[in-house]
Amino acid sequence: MIDYLRLADERPFIDKAFDDALGDEDRILYAKLVEAKDPERAEWLRLEVALHSRATDDPAVLARFIELGEKIGWEYAGVFFRERIMNCGSEDAKTEPPRVRFAFACPKRWETLAPTEAESVRFCRLCKESVYYCDTVEQAAARAVAGQCIAVPHPLTDGGVKRVMLGRPDPVGDWAERLFPGGPTKRRR
Repeated sequence: MIDYLRLADERPFIDKAFDDALGDEDRILYAKLVEAKDPERAEWLRLEVALHSRATDDPAVLARFIELGEKIGWEYAGVFFRERIMNCGSEDAKTEPPRVRFAFACPKRWETLAPTEAESVRFCRLCKESVYYCDTVEQAAARAVAGQCIAVPHPLTDGGVKRVMLGRPDPVGDWAERLFPGGPTKRRR
């Protein structure tokens, strides 16, 4: 990480990432900047933007994201993970047993999604994605690794409104240590 901070062209982007102020446009600009010298870092940055904005049902995409994270180094990657979490409660909540936290929480309600043949799956006509109802954190974790949208009952969350919560869980941020042992942790300067 120190080597990247020494590069005058990269430092402004990294500083913004440390301050949680690096938006999607800046991330794409940064990916373009590093493309020629480090295509794997550029690919990882683009995937991070894509996975943050839209869930995927393709496990190969998440596997590639994790593989690239290992190649570029979790210390570096950890600086760029988003920390926009819904239902995270207080700092104390983060030390409690793992519960479902979302990288992207959906404003839609489970009751308004289109039913499917499976009772625990509904379809969002707007997003064109399946939403999977999860009774346990383990089910939610499995869906998170697959990059799928989920719905969970309120008791599985760390707070928020008292109804079924929908959204895309965060498989590489808050659950990083649990789902990917030895994975990224965000460090501050």
